[in-house]
Amino acid sequence: MLLRMVRLWIIVLGLTTACNLVAPIAQTPAPTVAVDDLALYHPALIAGNQSDLARLDRPTRYDLTLTYDPATPTLSGSEDARYFNRQSVPLNEMYFRLFANYPDSGGKIAVSTLAVDGAPASFALEAQETALRVLLPQPLAPNAAVKLHLDFTVTIPRNAKTHYADFTANDSVTTLPSVYPLIPAYDDKGWHIEIPPPYGDLVYADASLYAVTMTVPTTMTVIASGSTDGTLDNGNGTTTWRIVGAPMRDFDLNVTAQLQKASATVGETTVNAWYEPADVETGKKALKFATDALRVFQNRFGAYPYRELDVVETPTAAGGIEYPGIVVIGRNLYKSARDAQFFEFATVHEVSHQWWYGMVGDDQVNQPWVDESLAQYSSLIYFEDSYGAVARQTILRDAFQGPYNRAKSAGRDMPVNLPVAAYDESNYSAIVYDKGPLFYDALRAKMGDALFFKFLRTYFDRYRYKIATGDDILHTAEDACGCSLQSEWKQWILSPAK
Repeated sequence: MLLRMVRLWIIVLGLTTACNLVAPIAQTPAPTVAVDDLALYHPALIAGNQSDLARLDRPTRYDLTLTYDPATPTLSGSEDARYFNRQSVPLNEMYFRLFANYPDSGGKIAVSTLAVDGAPASFALEAQETALRVLLPQPLAPNAAVKLHLDFTVTIPRNAKTHYADFTANDSVTTLPSVYPLIPAYDDKGWHIEIPPPYGDLVYADASLYAVTMTVPTTMTVIASGSTDGTLDNGNGTTTWRIVGAPMRDFDLNVTAQLQKASATVGETTVNAWYEPADVETGKKALKFATDALRVFQNRFGAYPYRELDVVETPTAAGGIEYPGIVVIGRNLYKSARDAQFFEFATVHEVSHQWWYGMVGDDQVNQPWVDESLAQYSSLIYFEDSYGAVARQTILRDAFQGPYNRAKSAGRDMPVNLPVAAYDESNYSAIVYDKGPLFYDALRAKMGDALFFKFLRTYFDRYRYKIATGDDILHTAEDACGCSLQSEWKQWILSPAK
């Protein structure tokens, strides 16, 4: 996600165009997933990357059946999830995140039914009702699987103003980011159900497989993560959309009867820009920014595997927000001439998140710099490749070094590798978005361009569809250059000492 408050430093660029364990009961081991069993998800991926599905280690599968009612407005649905315990310990409980219940979102998700392996089960709400705890009837052994079924209803706020207004029913589009029950990541600290401050991202989850059917009024279009695999006119004024997405960490949905579309292709990928009728010219600019960024990042980091990338104009108050296969950009940027350069920066930043967060995952709540700082530096790479060395130096000076120096002079310097909650909103920007990218520039200066870009390509390939940490970044960089980068790590990531 790119915070709107950082727009000021890009405007000056002058360029022309964000438990307790008990012995497990014996269970049937999870079956090995046959390659042909993954064919359902092939429409989400370009031909050369369909084999990526075989790289996944027993991914969670979500089957969602949804109905959108614009009159209420509500989203009702059912979810079937198959979860594999890839840990070395049995699990006594599981969690689903209910992000529609985020404090002051204005919306609500209510789960009415829960079943575990076909048997009714009870649940409890925790973490201000943003986490649903499932006490399993028997511990889930390592390498075993469990099937869970939930029925739920999401009440959608109208014209929301809180939490960057990225969950709302608006006059032009209804935005539904990760509003279904989502299984969070489980790591050496257990289940992650923390609630970040409203200026941070919410999702820490594993790459999963999605099959979604969504019924909406026939006059409306569904813009979603993944690819549409067909539609069915129900003959009653509604249409059912069939969508598949894989491998993806979460799933974004948008519904509109108003937004228009312009499209272009980059290789086998179709890039769609969705914009309000009054914003044709800026909508086409968003399309160009996204396609140019896609080309730059594929060349620098590695292939974009999905058949689609959507850029959607929404009422979000953030500069932009990333989701797998989708980036949303704030309506204000489409309409404000003075934000023209930030409009390009925001679009490019969110596209880079398809690599950093989307494919290479991380704990966005406790180590947000792992994706955000690299997305910022990737944006610099885009401007450098598109506009030359002067653009690179201008961004380094005015967008990163200047804001960080001002924070440091004000006594607000902090380590980069802290949780979102460790910063106030201003320092979150100055440290994670401004100081963090300077670490990458220091690595590049020491390693040289050839080894630096080898490091980024290796990091992408090594952790694609996995979870990476800050230590993984350091170790991959040191592997690439065959050198110690401890001094750069201490100067830019660990300093000042906590």
